Amino acid sequence: MAFPISVSYSKPLKATITSDNQQQILNFIEKSILKDKADNVVVEEKHVKYRGSTSAWRGSLFRSVDNGIFTLIYKNDGWWLNYQIKMRKLFVGAAILSGVMGVFALANTGPWWVGIAAFLWFCGANWIINLIRHESVAATMAVEIDELICGKAELPEQDKMTGELKSWF
Repeated sequence: MAFPISVSYSKPLKATITSDNQQQILNFIEKSILKDKADNVVVEEKHVKYRGSTSAWRGSLFRSVDNGIFTLIYKNDGWWLNYQIKMRKLFVGAAILSGVMGVFALANTGPWWVGIAAFLWFCGANWIINLIRHESVAATMAVEIDELICGKAELPEQDKMTGELKSWF
């Protein structure tokens, strides 16, 4: 599947993935997405797959995607977290709903473009929200993997707060 139905995010990792810590990272990804109510999570050799969500509540992170996959990839002399999502049911559902609205508008001697506007609103707005939310998931997951493997990054000495109030004037 191609863009816009399938979207992929690649985030660089500072951590070095070895055979010793690879399973730890995959288990961490699994626990993180299970906490956010992903459904049918499967951990395989270098990736974690999920299918939809167990949550029927509006606003669930994984509810609006068909499935997703987190993959650890070695390229350009470094490790990357690749996150791919597929949103076929979003486009199909929005097309059906907008078609119904267009037919309803035509039956009531309304303008024909109501169906197109409905599709752009229902599908376009949800698609953009999904892109933003899942890009955030990929970025956050990459930072958390780096913290898990490399430890928390310390701020440089001059950036640490000393406990004293500083004046900006």
